Amino acid sequence: MIVSLEDAWRSRAAAAFFRNVWPMYVHEISGFDTDFYRLDAVGRWQPDIVADWIAPVTPRENLRETVRDDDPRQPLQRGHVILCDTVPVGFVCVGARPFRYMPPEVDHSLAELFVVHAHRGTGAAAEAVRQVIARYPGRWHLRAIHDNARAIAFWRRALPEMGVDELAESREERDVVFTFSHGRHP
Repeated sequence: MIVSLEDAWRSRAAAAFFRNVWPMYVHEISGFDTDFYRLDAVGRWQPDIVADWIAPVTPRENLRETVRDDDPRQPLQRGHVILCDTVPVGFVCVGARPFRYMPPEVDHSLAELFVVHAHRGTGAAAEAVRQVIARYPGRWHLRAIHDNARAIAFWRRALPEMGVDELAESREERDVVFTFSHGRHP
């Protein structure tokens, strides 16, 4: 199995896949003790933030400071579709500084990770994360919902296997937080 990443903000097919599977992801995480997402009267998940992850320019309201639309770092909120042998099977989302929804002292946030059930346990998620971490060197932050035992176990197992540096686990509110670094620090 060959795992690769496709940038959803650059590829129309990847953006369409991302948009179509996003509700599956939100439905799955809504089963944990979180109240961020709610269904509206017509059955759509709110807030509807899928477009933010596939846009070529990060919305200004999602940034801590103003970044020009033509800044070469754009987008600073990036959705990557995970491919297994060219078949899309999930996504991984990364926020880059100055993304508002991450601590200011880190360079990147691994914000979302989703793999369809048929590809769980195959190593696809770990390989996708390994690739995304290699693509963006620096200090990282990720937060797992406190009662998502499968996700917490995955991160506890996968991150040390990836050879990250300065790995630490802590709590923010009730959630489990992992911080680490990889590669050079910008």
